[in-house]
Amino acid sequence: MARPKSTRESGTGKAKNPREQSSQEERQRMIAEAAYYRAMMRGFQNGNPIDDWLAAEREINRLLPSPEQQKRELAAYQKLRADVQKLLADAKDTLSADTIRQAIDEARERLRQAGGHTIEAVDKAIASVEKEMLSAGQRMGARLENFSERTADVFYIWRDRSSQFLGRAAAAIGDWVRQASARLAPQTYRTGDIAAEGAFECSACGERVQLEMPGHLPLCPNCHKTEFRRVT
Repeated sequence: MARPKSTRESGTGKAKNPREQSSQEERQRMIAEAAYYRAMMRGFQNGNPIDDWLAAEREINRLLPSPEQQKRELAAYQKLRADVQKLLADAKDTLSADTIRQAIDEARERLRQAGGHTIEAVDKAIASVEKEMLSAGQRMGARLENFSERTADVFYIWRDRSSQFLGRAAAAIGDWVRQASARLAPQTYRTGDIAAEGAFECSACGERVQLEMPGHLPLCPNCHKTEFRRVT
């Protein structure tokens, strides 16, 4: 593993942000551990240490994206979320689980066609939005007349519709939730995932992380594990 750079920029005399330095050191440690684990899994036979390192680097970059990568991924997430909400707002009275699924699929296609986003960023945005929608659908159940902006997520766009519409919407959401539950784990989040604001609890030690706005989940600040569950 490369030796960490000095806390001062060469030739500039400016100290690095301690948090940035710590993050870079943690990233390098995790890459080294992941590369070692890859080699260990094949008994340290054959293979190439450089390939191990590069594969580990890609893996850790997904967990700890750079600030610029986070900015791009968050932009993709926000655009996708806004498009899903707009498409749901245009939904007619003939609602079904297909209405919700088609809104997600069309928003995904719009994001891909817009360009400027990698396949990985689009896939991460889709996974995040679907997970939040599934959590919202499970919280709301069949009582849509009482939902709030926090509990309803993108479905809050329907708040001013008639009671008849909300009844059909509840049935449509319920059907979609049952279908989506088979492939999504709404309560499980990992470091590097994008999530809406709220509190998340580390599955390993119980430490809580609070997101004040949509963003990427960090490593657990207490035990440095990577799995969380949403608590609010």
